[in-house]
Amino acid sequence: MAADFKSQVLLRDEKGVFGIPFKRLLLAGVGGGLTYTITNLLVATWSIPMAMVMPIAIVWLTAPRGGIPLWSRLVYRGRGWLLLTASHHPHSFVAQVVDILDLPLELVRLNGSHLFTAPNQVEIDLREWITYAHAGEQDGLIFVDEPLKEGQHE
Repeated sequence: MAADFKSQVLLRDEKGVFGIPFKRLLLAGVGGGLTYTITNLLVATWSIPMAMVMPIAIVWLTAPRGGIPLWSRLVYRGRGWLLLTASHHPHSFVAQVVDILDLPLELVRLNGSHLFTAPNQVEIDLREWITYAHAGEQDGLIFVDEPLKEGQHE
């Protein structure tokens, strides 16, 4: 007996409210409480508004798309913008910021001779592998050295 598995299920999210997983809601609540505590020590009049805005911002910034949260995509977008701007204007303020942050400008410049070279030839021997289209099959796809003669079975 064979069982079919869904290959798209990699992680099971816990249920939360309005489609937001519980772990993100918990992070937002803790972030709001921490924001209230720190802001109350520094600027007491802004502590309650900041404590109300911060959980919403945390839920919004941790929303995943394609498995990558929004805050991470924004960081990558900003890093890419810095690198592209520094490569187009090498004597600008942005180029100095890239130099201070030690970001490699080689990531922006593509080397065609390196990019389009053929990979090293690797000899792959598929003769030992048997491939099945379905889990219940007895005979699968077999790789052999040469074509089989008529009536010959391996």
